Amino acid sequence: MRKLDLHLGRKLVWLVGNVHTGVLPLRHLIVGLDDPTLSDKKLSGPIGKLLDSATDFEINPNLTHISVGPPPNTLPDNVIQDLSTDQHYGYKIVCAVRDGVLPVWLALLEIGPVNHSRWLTTANRLLRLWVKQQHGLKGKNLKNLHFILEFIIGVYYPCRFNMKVKHSWIEGPRHILFQLD
Repeated sequence: MRKLDLHLGRKLVWLVGNVHTGVLPLRHLIVGLDDPTLSDKKLSGPIGKLLDSATDFEINPNLTHISVGPPPNTLPDNVIQDLSTDQHYGYKIVCAVRDGVLPVWLALLEIGPVNHSRWLTTANRLLRLWVKQQHGLKGKNLKNLHFILEFIIGVYYPCRFNMKVKHSWIEGPRHILFQLD
C-alpha cells in the first residue's frame, strides 16, 4: 500500500469489506473440519453432504441450545426491514438455537441453496441441521458440527449483525477487534 502511495504521490484510503473478515474464517473452519469443497456448490465431508437436505429432516422438540459468545444485538426495526430474507432467517434461527426454543413458523421457512459465494446460506443450513437433529452424525462429526455452530453463533453472526447496526466505515477497526475478542 505504501509503495502505491509513493507511486501516485498521494495518500490512499484502504477500506476492507468487513463482511469478508467473518466469511473467510467460517469457510476455513468448515473446510478444515469437514473436508474440502467439491465444486462451487458442494462440500465433500459428512456434514457438507447433508446441507442440501437440511430442510428435509423432522424438527426435534428437544432442541439442544448452544449459547456461546455475546448474545445477538437486538436489531432496531429499520435494520430488520433492511435485512434480506436469508439474513432475517439467520437472525431468528440464531436466537432460537441460543434459547433452545424453535418457533414452528421458523421451522417451515425455506433456506437459500448452498453456494460458496453465499456462506450466509451455508451457515443457515448448518443451523437448520442442528435444530432438526435427525442427521445421523455421531462422534467426531457431531463434535465438528457443534464446534462449527459455536463459531457461527458466537462469532460469525454477532459480528455480522454488529456491522449491520454500526455500518460506518470508521467502525471497521472496531468490528475486527470485536471479532478477535
